[in-house]
Amino acid sequence: MSYICMIVDGSYPNDIRVRKEAEALAENGRKVIVVCPRKRNDKSKETFNDVEVYRIGKNYTTIKKGIYDSIESVFDFNPFFYFGLKKVFKAYTIDYLHVHDLPLAGTGLLFKSKVKKKVYLDLHENFPESLKTWFVWRRSSIIKIKNALLMNPKRWSKKEKKYCLKYDKVICVVEEMKEKLIAKFGIEKEKLVVVSNHEKKDFTENFNKEIVQDIINTSDFSITYIGGFGPHRGLQTAISAMPEIVKVIPNAKLFLVGKGSSDVETKLKEIAATNKAEKYVNFVGYRPFTEVATIMQKSSLNIIPHVSNDHTDNTIPHKLFQIMMSKSLLLVSSCKPLERIVSKFDAGIVFKANNVLDFIQKVLDIYKHSKAYQYKIDNAYNAVMNEGENWEHESLKLIKLYDT
Repeated sequence: MSYICMIVDGSYPNDIRVRKEAEALAENGRKVIVVCPRKRNDKSKETFNDVEVYRIGKNYTTIKKGIYDSIESVFDFNPFFYFGLKKVFKAYTIDYLHVHDLPLAGTGLLFKSKVKKKVYLDLHENFPESLKTWFVWRRSSIIKIKNALLMNPKRWSKKEKKYCLKYDKVICVVEEMKEKLIAKFGIEKEKLVVVSNHEKKDFTENFNKEIVQDIINTSDFSITYIGGFGPHRGLQTAISAMPEIVKVIPNAKLFLVGKGSSDVETKLKEIAATNKAEKYVNFVGYRPFTEVATIMQKSSLNIIPHVSNDHTDNTIPHKLFQIMMSKSLLLVSSCKPLERIVSKFDAGIVFKANNVLDFIQKVLDIYKHSKAYQYKIDNAYNAVMNEGENWEHESLKLIKLYDT
């Protein structure tokens, strides 16, 4: 029996993109095995929605990941995944090796001769550019030096070109990433396939039942961000805007639902303190997703305020399509993929990325003319349900890739 083998340096089935891809192929009759690290209390093997999961190691920690990432950066080889994959190739016949994201590209390529058919590289983001923004708020000098030496963007940009040339196909997360690889590295257009982070239509079921939550109430004008925290997320723009917003909307509150590293959260709280915005900013932390869906739906305004740079302009968050399904109002920054999709369907409001004054202006305008913007909610919902901006339509590109 032959398999598509996916490898990912993350938790499965928690990685949404990997899970959707693996399950789409399994539903199409393919045998799929996902190889990922095993954390404490994880099963070494299990089948999840017809996808076989093969976890390697025993107790994969953040420290171990950092060590293996450093080795991979220098030697293009991750010993943890290499020896794990050797076991997989002994036990299974692998027709296709589908490697998720750039850091595992070197290790995956070592198995090309053992793969019966093709090797694919799936780029979740513009990884070299992400290294310029992920760590800018880190406080440890040791970590800064390590990142400068081992996670150097120029080094990883060379790797990106090298592997894009060597893999049989490269899967990009947005059209902008595809165009970037063509323009910067001269990658052949025919080698690149775009499979974006769209959501399944049945995701709307999360919004059909209201879950008890103590975050959003009708007495507030709630401006809500849901997701991970980081320098590239643009939360600093929203926080800095709050003192001016409350002058016009006294009941306005900014809810930040999610988490970031301790350095990131410390930096965001410092920004709130500097702008005297602590009273208007609520660091909610994690919430169960069933509750998050209600928070999203009940909020006066959902925001995706990403800064605009070569990282954010070449990727797309799952939550864009989730918010469009929630029948709630959406405000996004002018990052290229966000602006392209929202503008195409007139599905929300766009503010100038990194621009606090424009964020303030757009929020105040939404508050004053909220009824006039309601049609955008309908447009967003129609786009994801009826205009092809969903996983059912997007996954056909992935299935076609394997069928041909």
